[in-house]
Amino acid sequence: MNAFPSEAERRASEACELPAFGGLSLAQTRRDLGELLGKIGGFGFFDEYTKHDITHIDAMLGKLDWLVTPKTREAMTPADWLLAVLAVYFHDLGMLVTKSEYERREESDFPQFRQEALTASDSDGRDYLARLDVLSPEEREKFLYQEFVRHHHAARVRKWITGDCSPNLGATETVVTEIQDLLRQVEPVFRADLAKVCESHHLDDLYDVKKYPIERYYGSSQRERANVQFAAILLRSADLLHITRDRTPSVAFRVFNPMDPISQNEWAKQGAVRAVVAMKGLDKDGAPCEDAPQDTVAVHARFTVENGFFGLTSYLKYAEEQLRLSHTWAQRSNAKEGSKYFFPWRAVDTSNVEAEGFLTEPFQFTIDHQKVLDLLTGHTLYNDTNVVLRELLQNSIDAVRLQHGARSPELGRVEVHWDSAGRTLEIRDNGTGMTQSVIENNLLRAGSSRYQDPEFRKQNPDFNPISRFGIGVLSTFMVADQVEIITCHPEEEKARQLSLRSVHGQYLVRTLDKNQDVPEQIRPHGTIVRLTLRPSAELKSVTDTARYFVVLPACKVTIQENDGAEQEVGYSSVGEALRGSIARSNPASARDIEQGKLRIVERSIENMSIAYALQWNEHFREWMFQRAAESSAAGVCVAGIRVESETPGFRGVGPFVALANTFGDGSPRTNVARSALEPTPERDGFIRACYVAYCDHVSEEIELLQSERGHSITWATQEAAFIAGPLMRRGQAVSLSMLREELRRVPLFLIEEGGARRSVSMDDLRALPEIETLESAVTDNVESLLRELPGVTSESVFRLSGVQPKEGITFLCTRLGKFAEIDEMFLEDWEVGRAHGDIENRMCSVRWVRRGEEPRWVDTRLVRNLLEVFDRGSEGYSNPSEVVLIPSQSVVEDGFSRSMRGFIVGNKKYLLCGHPWQEMVDDILAAQTEDSNDRLSLLCWLISHRIHSAEARPGPRRPMSVAELEEYVRREGLARLVDWKKFAAISRSEESAVEFFDIRKWQRHGGR
Repeated sequence: MNAFPSEAERRASEACELPAFGGLSLAQTRRDLGELLGKIGGFGFFDEYTKHDITHIDAMLGKLDWLVTPKTREAMTPADWLLAVLAVYFHDLGMLVTKSEYERREESDFPQFRQEALTASDSDGRDYLARLDVLSPEEREKFLYQEFVRHHHAARVRKWITGDCSPNLGATETVVTEIQDLLRQVEPVFRADLAKVCESHHLDDLYDVKKYPIERYYGSSQRERANVQFAAILLRSADLLHITRDRTPSVAFRVFNPMDPISQNEWAKQGAVRAVVAMKGLDKDGAPCEDAPQDTVAVHARFTVENGFFGLTSYLKYAEEQLRLSHTWAQRSNAKEGSKYFFPWRAVDTSNVEAEGFLTEPFQFTIDHQKVLDLLTGHTLYNDTNVVLRELLQNSIDAVRLQHGARSPELGRVEVHWDSAGRTLEIRDNGTGMTQSVIENNLLRAGSSRYQDPEFRKQNPDFNPISRFGIGVLSTFMVADQVEIITCHPEEEKARQLSLRSVHGQYLVRTLDKNQDVPEQIRPHGTIVRLTLRPSAELKSVTDTARYFVVLPACKVTIQENDGAEQEVGYSSVGEALRGSIARSNPASARDIEQGKLRIVERSIENMSIAYALQWNEHFREWMFQRAAESSAAGVCVAGIRVESETPGFRGVGPFVALANTFGDGSPRTNVARSALEPTPERDGFIRACYVAYCDHVSEEIELLQSERGHSITWATQEAAFIAGPLMRRGQAVSLSMLREELRRVPLFLIEEGGARRSVSMDDLRALPEIETLESAVTDNVESLLRELPGVTSESVFRLSGVQPKEGITFLCTRLGKFAEIDEMFLEDWEVGRAHGDIENRMCSVRWVRRGEEPRWVDTRLVRNLLEVFDRGSEGYSNPSEVVLIPSQSVVEDGFSRSMRGFIVGNKKYLLCGHPWQEMVDDILAAQTEDSNDRLSLLCWLISHRIHSAEARPGPRRPMSVAELEEYVRREGLARLVDWKKFAAISRSEESAVEFFDIRKWQRHGGR
């Protein structure tokens, strides 16, 4: 009777008769190794994890009978077989832990391993640590040492075979001595290769043919030659595929994504895997054929508990990847080295992996590639774990709205339950529920939304869902590894229960009896989603989170945390939502609402509604926008769910408190993460509607100041700028151009014609051919008087001031220079066409004309950019507060003295023709080069600095000298745009001193 149970051992025993291996008794080695392997599991180590005894060895050797194809058997030598068999014998010996070794564990690298395990900062490490906390200190220490050994067991056996007794991987001198006795007659090179092959089953470097030679001679004959790489491939594959009943493979724990550290072999304990065999090859028609090439391994198993199924399918995915790699490595070596060691196995068939009590087919997430790519390009999907609750809530609300329609507020219900002790989050709804078709085609098909399906849209043309992208369920895996869904649909005989464990894994669907196994709350239709959160997941207050996101649910939404009372969230209108949020967040505001000092205005425009808060100003008797704070209730909702927390139409916290909701087909699209509106025409329409609502308030308040509160038209119009002020904060509007377009219809300006005055908008001014302004102390004081006269609408500034008005001229009473934003709006349309100085009467009148294609004054857009750059990069130097404008055409002017080469209107300084740098301007205009505008703008900026230098007062920041200006211009690469010698010469001359006509020169302040 042959002493060896496997064909591999019988072929390997032939090598023992060769000179290179003379004296080695394979049978004795097997017996001695059997005794050592039998000790694995003693002393409390690996006693529950798996079997590594001689039965594991025999099972692996048995797999070599079909892993090695007949064609490869012809190429393999006795040395090949001996190397492969001994590697199978020894490869798991590193799992052996003696009592003495454990007692001396502090001499090894274990303390460092333990420290790293207990201080892991990533989420996987935190989860692992949290699961270790359920063990006692003694159990945890033993378990961690077991993990240390398992992690290094392949390296341990490599050390032992080579005779290395160093204790870094465990103090095991006795075991090393025994192994050396077993292999003392083996040729040293063969022993070194055996050590490398044993270690290789936990490495991913089998592609390295220098480390694992394709052709290694241990003696002079061909029979003493071996393919080291192929022996390593056989060892890895046989070990991977021994997964039947009594054993799980020793692969690093994170490959499995286990439920907890002491259940990594849970699926194996069930004895579920019956067989792992070679699958018959298929002929050209796809039918099994004995003579067809084989490349697939078939797994036969049956499960009754889902955890076992999840563990196995996760592992088989990993095993298939490893088989495919081994196939590639063997193919590459055959092609390059001309060897004939074929390894055809590259696939795992799981069609015979069954689950009792579940649908026979496992389901998994699939990708609608085109949609997902379109959705995800340029976006961060989720960056806040609290959006998980939002995603689940909006899915439930959609289902409720679809089921109950107009009666959703009355019949629809969504319930949220949070158990902080068990770390379970449950959302229940009495919505439509899901059919098997919806589960397969939408829920588990990322990027495919049920509500965007053409057939659904055809059947439900008026339904406008919150959810649009079909990826909400993916968010659950941000916080949970375990997700359970129970859903009940009226059209299906049975309810469905889904068990989800990983976004990359497969899932099982169990059928349930609706009357016995389904909670009453979701019968005959509805869904329950239950998440078990990972220990590392952080979820803020569930009630506060729900209250923040769920603003207008159109159904009843309740939250219950632990054993606390249910709290309802959500409102029926944006006005109620804003009022409730303000009152809840600020007691003082709540009192103001009760006392009528703060009110909420709600407006509806097409497919949006908006509410904003107004604060009563007792002194000026007007309603002002309530300033926003960090805790503001402002925001933008789409279909009732909050998307942004900014004031609608503005960035950041926003200038005031407002809340808007947009809905229907024309509502803006959100990004995939639903954290912002996408820049689309629909968003632009929504933003514009917000600006319209705000500007309507300003216009109405101007009218009410006159008609109901008895103020003069002068008072009312001057107050318009203050009421609209929050709208015009620089840098906060999402679209400054759209905001200005809407502000252009607000009566922000006051004009006088034929002795009567009226308030007008920028659009009204545009209809006029020209306008005149008059700056003087007299007219300023008369304006102050007219402002204070109650109800006055027709009194004339000219009649009261004694100034003779010009016939047919519209006089602009609004004083420029008070509000920069209003000045900018005005100067976009108008420019100075004529200036007249009246020194005797201390007046300056300006005729304003509409801007044409050829402006009369240098375009200052580049100048503004230069000022901004200068402010950021010129520490210690002061910048002109205003740009000095220089004429690019002849401007009519009179009444100024010869020394006055400029005038001031509002806060703007204007140079007159003939100013000191006029020759430089003329040279640039005459040249007419492509960069003429840039040259004029830079010259304008430089002139502004020189005039600023002459007027600047002492302070911590000083103006630049001419030399410093030159250095700065050269450093910024602008020197080519200016004739610097000419500019410097003029600037240093006495002629550069410019006097401006300014009515403020005749006004004294502070006794001066």
